[in-house]
Amino acid sequence: MSDTAKTILIIEDELTLLEMYRLKFEAAGFNFLGAATGEEGITLAETKHPNLILVDLILANKVAGGKIDGFAVLQELKSNPHTKAIPIYALTNLNQDSDIEEAFKLGADGYFVKSDLTPKELVDNAQKIFRGEKIGTRLG
Repeated sequence: MSDTAKTILIIEDELTLLEMYRLKFEAAGFNFLGAATGEEGITLAETKHPNLILVDLILANKVAGGKIDGFAVLQELKSNPHTKAIPIYALTNLNQDSDIEEAFKLGADGYFVKSDLTPKELVDNAQKIFRGEKIGTRLG
């Protein structure tokens, strides 16, 4: 990483996955922000201004009080003047063309399918994004 650590926000309702991502990204030198609900993710994006956001499109964590899915998070962040310039990538198991098209229509900068990537590969892709390199994701 560079002299200044990049901050990544991951919005993921599976707490075990969120913790695993935290460990991997922090070990790679990133500042890590995690949110278990869409609402929490929007608040963190607005207040902490991360360098990159990865959002699960299926956010069903009703236990944590979540009421919106990742599509709504994407739409909100890309329509907000304070967050619209932050790169946002979908990180999801949704692999239907219609879901992918909807994510890009709402402003996603890229699309990762969780089952196609190990956590290390996800970290590697984040580092490539910051270096401006092409990555192995579907791009809009």
